[in-house]
Amino acid sequence: MAHNAAAAVDHGEGIRTSSRCVTEGATHDFEVTNYPLLEGMGVGTYISSSTFTVGGYDWNVRFYPNGDRKDAAGHASAFLCYLSPVKDMVMTSFTLSMLDDQGNVQATAQLSGRLHHALKDGKGADVTLLVGGTEFSAHRFMLAAQSPVFDTQLFGTMMDKNTSCMEIVDMEPAIFEMLLHCVYTDSLQSCSDGDYDAATLQHLLVAAVRYGLDRLKVMFEGRLCKSIDEDTIMSTLALANQHSCERLKNACLEFLLSLREAIVAVMNTDGH
Repeated sequence: MAHNAAAAVDHGEGIRTSSRCVTEGATHDFEVTNYPLLEGMGVGTYISSSTFTVGGYDWNVRFYPNGDRKDAAGHASAFLCYLSPVKDMVMTSFTLSMLDDQGNVQATAQLSGRLHHALKDGKGADVTLLVGGTEFSAHRFMLAAQSPVFDTQLFGTMMDKNTSCMEIVDMEPAIFEMLLHCVYTDSLQSCSDGDYDAATLQHLLVAAVRYGLDRLKVMFEGRLCKSIDEDTIMSTLALANQHSCERLKNACLEFLLSLREAIVAVMNTDGH
């Protein structure tokens, strides 16, 4: 995966911070090597990482050794902070983990659970999406933040701002429900049958391409690479060619090559 590694910055007193940007987002390491030096700083006092830029916006991590408020006294707190000027509403999906000096995770904050809850309870939803006769409630800002296509459809000049319902055609309600879950959480719902079949993943890949959901496209493409078999190889290869999925195309070609080699091996065995 292509990435740019930013040089680490040492702020002194055992505080070290560095960033690594990748195609789907970024990681930022904020290391405190001499934690005992921070004892006694007091509630509400924090140290911060260097500023790093992701998605065109500036961020930093703030760490409160003694908690950010009185009711959190005695417990360390950490936050991802948005630093750019406030022009538009900005949404991000992130994981914030605290590690010990051996690299073991001590605590993790994950935003996707809250977003999934917001999707399920519909609180604050301001748009209804009609798919094959089924209605889905959603949040305009979330859809627009994730998808340039939804952004244009919901906030473009042709969109009536007073319209609270939008119809989506040429998609099954079950596929859209799964796609909507992915938009909010960057993950697929757990499947009762163990894993999703190739046909479902193919539909999800097409939907991701349709709405410019590049991260989800990569995710579905990866799942399809693992589900190639004799029954799905041709349809999957056609899909890969149609939507310029090079990784999936290569996986299909490798499968065909291995299949050809297996057939040749069987024929040679029969010949002897």
